[in-house]
Amino acid sequence: MSTSLLLSAMPSTVYHYCNVETFFKIIQNHTLRLSDIEKSNDFMEKKWAIQQSLDYIERNLSNPAYPCSQKPELASQLLGSMEQQFRTYNMMILACCFSSERDSLSQWRGYGDNGCGVSIGIDSAHQFHAAYQRTQQYFRVPQSTHELPSNLCFYGIQYGAEQIQEIVMNLFSTFLGWLPLRISIDEAARSLVRILYPALPFFKSQAFSEEAEWRCVFFPQLPAPPYLSETFDEEQFQQLLEQQKQPMSLDCFCLHPLQYRMRQSNLIPYRDLAFHSSQEKPFIRSVTIGPKCQLDRETVKLLLELHGIPIPLNNIRLSDVSYR
Repeated sequence: MSTSLLLSAMPSTVYHYCNVETFFKIIQNHTLRLSDIEKSNDFMEKKWAIQQSLDYIERNLSNPAYPCSQKPELASQLLGSMEQQFRTYNMMILACCFSSERDSLSQWRGYGDNGCGVSIGIDSAHQFHAAYQRTQQYFRVPQSTHELPSNLCFYGIQYGAEQIQEIVMNLFSTFLGWLPLRISIDEAARSLVRILYPALPFFKSQAFSEEAEWRCVFFPQLPAPPYLSETFDEEQFQQLLEQQKQPMSLDCFCLHPLQYRMRQSNLIPYRDLAFHSSQEKPFIRSVTIGPKCQLDRETVKLLLELHGIPIPLNNIRLSDVSYR
């Protein structure tokens, strides 16, 4: 796609902020939850990345620095078809979010139950190594068409619109150069959307940069709402849904079947990712107790040991954040 996306050096540990109830379920069940990002706190981010990309192309249709200025009418038609394709090509994206910062005020406020939760340190260097390499390779290979990744992806969030705008403009220019002889406008637009779609969950506005977010992503190959009656294929949908009812082995994890949960009178699709942990290959490396959390280190230590997750007491820490 573009080497400009290959900037995130993977940290050895990433941190998942959550409330105490979620922490208890993670430890008890040995699972992390991948939830639909469109029904999360960041529900607008995919739409943001798409709109930033389309707006940038539109602003530069007549820019002599880009080849599209030499084919203004054809470029305008390709942009219009891309906008239409983005409205109809809408696939579910499940994700679990982390931060490279262990004890971050913004993370405590946004995801750590306003300081009353915990920060769980995950051994990313080993547990997500394959998913990280896969994501790098996926973004590195410039293909005319891409299918959605069928395994886990893991990568750091890229903050700001400049990178995705550059990627989109380069691809747009490449496909425009093939028109109208090699492929049709609609075929080019469909290919562009398929190539760009897996990158969307890895871009956010610069306003969120202090989160230092990393994300584990799974694409369940299911169309996401809204379903358009004129294009919705009921038979294909049923076939895809059957696949999501089965457990899957992904890297060193087991992905549980698709489920739904209730949150604030809404239904949230998710798949739980089961992990294995031992003294030799720990999954959880540390726990940081939030600045307003009532837990003590000894209670956390005992809970972890009872559920087969041995962590030295020195790796169970109290937050240093001054929280009001």
